[in-house]
Amino acid sequence: MLTQKIKQLLDPYDSSQTECDGMTRICHTVLTQHNIEHQPMIGVLILHNQEIQPHFWIDLPNGERIDYRAKMWLIGENLPHGVFQPQDFPDVIYTGEPIELDILIPELFSMLTLRIDRTKFRQD
Repeated sequence: MLTQKIKQLLDPYDSSQTECDGMTRICHTVLTQHNIEHQPMIGVLILHNQEIQPHFWIDLPNGERIDYRAKMWLIGENLPHGVFQPQDFPDVIYTGEPIELDILIPELFSMLTLRIDRTKFRQD
């Protein structure tokens, strides 16, 4: 039940033009505003010979993880995305430590979640 609520709250921001740090800050802000317990993390993301560092994600008390940007950096099949159980992705290794993040001020939240139509910036 809580997992579905978290997905409903966070999935709309997946289209933001952010990398893992910005997306984690967006998720942290939304989860904090809805009084959902969570822990932002920083560390290393490893898949076989691919190592992404630093990488940001969120761990939930029930053991689930939130990462909307692993696919941005890792190349492979069956990669984690969104809210998931880490054991469902045994080849993807997260190693990190908790960090404290401030929630985003409304203006910065709006800027980070602004939808940008990149086609308007093309030069022909």
